[in-house]
Amino acid sequence: MVLIPQVTGQLQTVLFSASDSFYKVLRLEISDKNFDFNDDEITITGSFGDIQIGSSYEFTGQLKEHPRYGIQFIANNYHRQATSTASGLVKYLSSENFPGVGKATATKIVDELGVNAIELILDNAEVLKNLHISKELQQVIVDKLAKADGMERAIIALNDFGFGSTLSMAIYQKYQKSTLQILKDNPYQLVRDIDGVSFKRIDQFALQEGIDPLDERRIKAGVIETINNKTFNSGDTYMVLPELLSSAKALLGKGQQAIVNDELLKKALLTLTTEGIVVVDGNYFYIQEIYEAENQIAERLVNLTQQSKSTYSRKQVVDVLNEVESANDFDYDVTQKEAIIAALTNQLFILTGGPGTGKTTIISGVVATLKKLLRADGLKSDQIDDSIHLAAPTGRAAKRLQESTGMVATTIHHLLGITGREANINDIDIEEISGNLLVIDEMSMVDTQLFAILLLAVQADMQIILVGDKDQLPSVGPGRVFYDLLASGLLNYRELETIHRQGKGSTIISLANGVKNGRLPADFTEQQIDRSFFPANVNTVPKLVEKIAESWKNKGNSVADMQILAPMYRTQAGVNHLNEIVQNIFNPATSKKKSINIKKDKQSFNYRVGDKVMQTANDPENNVFNGDIGYITSVLLAKDKTNPDKKDKLVVDFDTGEVIYTRENWQNITLAYATTIHKSQGTEYKLVIMPLVDAFFRMLQRNLLYTGLTRASESLVLIGQLSAYQKAVVTLGVNRHTNLQARIIEYATGKKDETQPAKIAQQEILKVSEPVVTDGQHDDISLQDKDVPNNSAAKDIVLTMALIEQNGIDPNIGLEGLTPYDFMPNNNEKLANT
Repeated sequence: MVLIPQVTGQLQTVLFSASDSFYKVLRLEISDKNFDFNDDEITITGSFGDIQIGSSYEFTGQLKEHPRYGIQFIANNYHRQATSTASGLVKYLSSENFPGVGKATATKIVDELGVNAIELILDNAEVLKNLHISKELQQVIVDKLAKADGMERAIIALNDFGFGSTLSMAIYQKYQKSTLQILKDNPYQLVRDIDGVSFKRIDQFALQEGIDPLDERRIKAGVIETINNKTFNSGDTYMVLPELLSSAKALLGKGQQAIVNDELLKKALLTLTTEGIVVVDGNYFYIQEIYEAENQIAERLVNLTQQSKSTYSRKQVVDVLNEVESANDFDYDVTQKEAIIAALTNQLFILTGGPGTGKTTIISGVVATLKKLLRADGLKSDQIDDSIHLAAPTGRAAKRLQESTGMVATTIHHLLGITGREANINDIDIEEISGNLLVIDEMSMVDTQLFAILLLAVQADMQIILVGDKDQLPSVGPGRVFYDLLASGLLNYRELETIHRQGKGSTIISLANGVKNGRLPADFTEQQIDRSFFPANVNTVPKLVEKIAESWKNKGNSVADMQILAPMYRTQAGVNHLNEIVQNIFNPATSKKKSINIKKDKQSFNYRVGDKVMQTANDPENNVFNGDIGYITSVLLAKDKTNPDKKDKLVVDFDTGEVIYTRENWQNITLAYATTIHKSQGTEYKLVIMPLVDAFFRMLQRNLLYTGLTRASESLVLIGQLSAYQKAVVTLGVNRHTNLQARIIEYATGKKDETQPAKIAQQEILKVSEPVVTDGQHDDISLQDKDVPNNSAAKDIVLTMALIEQNGIDPNIGLEGLTPYDFMPNNNEKLANT
């Protein structure tokens, strides 16, 4: 039997307590342990509730040796024992956790009730009545102790589930005092309510606790997880029934002998639709929030388009636009003028175009013209600034928008007040965005949910302008909003095609346009004034990248103006390996330069002062977002005498200001000399180096290549195999399944899109052909039910034609998670020698 490490002792101090999670670092005086350790005190780390200094605790977990701090005990769980010292209890009761309770009152409580005072009060609050403490203070003590006790019990239960400190905090904030009851009654509810909680983790715990594999709660959670996986992994906004049933059976049947049949799944779906969690629309199955988001977007945008009311007439706009143009050092062409006029005379206007087509020029013209119009209406400068809102999905894109217009621009998250700590994006308390105009740039990056929330926040009479490039990669989240808005053909939009920003002899934009149209130019591999192609295989890419980066540096250029873009992280030609190479060129390690090692996903990174890094998760509170790039300005080690916090920290300077990172959030940054093409959206660089090899075959798509090419403003270096570029340019990106176009058509015309399937009643779609419950009993459907012959043992199912005909055997059994590519030769090994 494996001995689980345990340690008991008195808590001496809390060395560190994270502000955004339950993570803490404690110092414990050891009284008992079941492992070899010679010191009297030990450092404990983990997720803990309202820890009481001076109390005794028992921790279970594992010993680990930290490279800097030595031996630490990583606690998986804990429980508080009886308080061992009166002084520790007095200190706890007189802390800020109990407002109004001073040291004198705390001492009185401990003197009268002893070191078991907390347990006595929790058992019977009446014990405080004889201590001559005011009723108000008695209530404070009872409420705070009950809350702390409930939190502690909840944290212990969440630790049992294996949740990290941040996720535990999100769960507790969602359920508060109901946390334990929900974990006991229906742990699968977390799959529905909490972003980041996976079905797999909950399922492992629930099954261990004895929940039947065929329990309806489990099957419902599996269905929700199946739709969520499809929505948030592939970008589709719905599923069709055959795929949903097949995928749900694979998920629920993994590692289980009990067979989940179609009838059980359909029954669960009917329940979920009745509860409003899943919505059936025609043959499409949605998570309710995504269904509502599609409808809200369509209805709001159609209403805006059909509004005849306009603040300014065409003549007013033209007159002021002429004044703006006369102050410029260039003239607008006819298309640009008409676009500016349309933008200011319609409640909704959409602008799309590739690089160099003048989108930024038009937006600047719109803002300049509107400011003059508002000034003529008598508004003061500060009122004008407050009435125009500019936003983009990322901080870097917002900065570019701000630079081009001369007005403050922010991220959409910041505009909406999203903190990033919400358990679910739908928990956001939205404040109205008021004013005259809202401009959203880089709209192709905005997903269905975020756009719906944004539209809900915008006051009804505000003008909205949406700007983007429809041929770029779609959003990371569900949907393809910008594409669908344009494809509907019913909303006010202009598509720009004339290229204005291409210097003499420049070929980058013409190359991008060729790729957009599905072809590579005949001179693709030939040296051009602003682009080059160097043939290489997966193993020779790194050496070429190294030479190009060194040349760029030796010419006195900045690493900020150069970016390596690759489709994937792995392989020798991937992001991770190329980051190491270029880091050593632009920011080599020296004995005087502070650095720190961080292990992420089984890979070690060495961060140094001066390193170029990228934020990999949205952090609205610090105003940094996924894809934002910054530079490490300081590395503070816990042992540094000048570091009062005594914990390792990195300080990163972003365009929006400095952000301090501790070990708890180091996973949110990564080296950024090389990034994925997806992460580069919304940015431009003077030099882009892009390796493409056949080993990236899964990612080789036209919109990915187009997006990478259009990040380069002056120079483009393409490295790799011509066959990879050829495959990318002819391979269309996966067509996301959404219904937004059809909804726009339906709201605009009152007619259903004829290309959509006819609606069928959900009862008909989900008709259960055979009863699920037998003999009126609870739905315990075991292997002895109709799906498996009665003479088949649970552990020895015999394959028969009857069993196959009854759909008792999944035709894809054993093939879960595989694709046709998995049966092809190992491309990485095969192509390494080409």
